[in-house]
Amino acid sequence: MICRGHPMLIWNRLKELAASQGEKLAVVCGDTGLTYAQFAERAEGVAQAWLRRGLRPGDRIALHLRNGNEMAACYYACFAAGFVAVPINNRLTPEEIAYVLEHSGARAYVSQPELRIQTSLPSSEFDAGDGVGNGSGDGLAAHGISAPNAGDPSLLLYTSGTTARPKGVIHTQRTLAGNASYMDAWGLTRDDHTLLFTSMAHASGSIMMLISPLFLGGTVTIVPVFEAATVLDTWERSGATFFMALPTLVRALLIEQRARPRRIESGRVVICGGDNVPVTLQEEYAALFGHPLVEGFGMTEGLPTVANRPGANRPGSMGRPMGDLEVRIVDGELWMRGSAITTGYWREAPLEDGWLKTGDLVEADADGYLWFRGRKKEIIVRGGSNISPQEVEETLYRHAAVAEAGVIGEPNEYWGEVVVAYVALRKGHDASAEELVAFTRRHLAEYKCPERVLFLPGLPMGITGKVQRRALKELRVEAAMTR
Repeated sequence: MICRGHPMLIWNRLKELAASQGEKLAVVCGDTGLTYAQFAERAEGVAQAWLRRGLRPGDRIALHLRNGNEMAACYYACFAAGFVAVPINNRLTPEEIAYVLEHSGARAYVSQPELRIQTSLPSSEFDAGDGVGNGSGDGLAAHGISAPNAGDPSLLLYTSGTTARPKGVIHTQRTLAGNASYMDAWGLTRDDHTLLFTSMAHASGSIMMLISPLFLGGTVTIVPVFEAATVLDTWERSGATFFMALPTLVRALLIEQRARPRRIESGRVVICGGDNVPVTLQEEYAALFGHPLVEGFGMTEGLPTVANRPGANRPGSMGRPMGDLEVRIVDGELWMRGSAITTGYWREAPLEDGWLKTGDLVEADADGYLWFRGRKKEIIVRGGSNISPQEVEETLYRHAAVAEAGVIGEPNEYWGEVVVAYVALRKGHDASAEELVAFTRRHLAEYKCPERVLFLPGLPMGITGKVQRRALKELRVEAAMTR
């Protein structure tokens, strides 16, 4: 046995379950399933392979992998040996990936051939299959590895914020266990079967749909890439009881189920979040699938944190705080503190007294339900993915023809918001909207790129010379000259 340390360790919990329910399926992807005993052995084998190559506890390991059992095993290899997992969003460009590798100080880059980028990291030749089935039999203790500290960083999730570059959100094994404990609010147990089809590089796919269900002792079926037909076929075949999805994905599932109905009777509760969840969407889902779709709120910094419960659902609200979460509403802004909340951001000071200032504006009713009223910060949320306006603006400024650039989010029925850029060109230069969009696509993930580029003679500026995005939102589109 390995790691008889802190009871909150994610790795400790997996080892306990491998001993108590070793024959139960832990993860399934396609035709390949791993029991708890096999999964723990696989993760430990990967950890030992990395240790033999010279990596040590605390080293950051970038995981650039598709959804699957390999990605799951790599996460738990990090938890076993005290490495810090740094998942890479597969939609990022090589330039964006290079930033994450540099900022995190990654010591290893683990990828699959079809995703691999060129990197100067000495460990870039690592393969996701390293160490599988090659455990020494002596355990991690043979490498001088003892139980990781539950408060040390274990997971770095990069997310766009109000700054030009993504920030690394720190989670420890303690905060990950805290997130798992919050799932009790939905009555989830070891008997639940989770269907994971969101990206495992995101908080929803890693924390909420993999780590938390496994902490509870359930089974997780992984879908490599979201396709509505594949998800529904897998759901029907697996008998899954629970999943979380963005509103855009739920709409796609509704369309596919109406077009080709499946016999799905195992669903118990589905959580929808990451963006506004219309009451009509909740009603349509419940009518078609026969079980509730309830709205929940979470962030990369903590997921889930606020949610409705089956039987105590107040449609249109974010729900009520979960677990030990404390909330404050300060000048309309939601602040949160609890065992599931990040300790802070990589290379930045810890959160002040543990309080996370979300930037989301809310109101609370007499029963403690929170109601979303807008965003204090100017982040754009497209299909559940955060986009920093400043990051897009700085990319546009790299084009020789751009003198001024301002980026805002525009409401969109399907995506929630889409990116719209306002641009003023330099004198003597010319560029079309299509050219500027194509330019951004060479440097940014496609979901961050503008849907439209609108041209103005000059952009509204504040007294400090900064573009006023609020003023851009107030401009009538007709006032812009579309080229």
